[in-house]
Amino acid sequence: MSKLRLTVTIPQEEYERIEQEKKKKGVSRSAFVQEIIKFFFAKEDEQFKIKKYIDGYKRIPEKTNYIAQLEQVQFEVLDKEF
Repeated sequence: MSKLRLTVTIPQEEYERIEQEKKKKGVSRSAFVQEIIKFFFAKEDEQFKIKKYIDGYKRIPEKTNYIAQLEQVQFEVLDKEF
């Protein structure tokens, strides 16, 4: 994967926080910012998947009788195991 250089302007307080955190972790500024970016995109992807999941249930909710059947099967299996 090729690497590209990125220049950004940020507030002084955020710069100082980045400097503190990178020192604590013992990594370069570049490595720390890459970690932040990966974390951000992972959270964005997770939120997107959650929203799709919720939207799917709103569009096609589980039927109450189906849930009751699943619960019954669970109880039967647990009774056999214990």
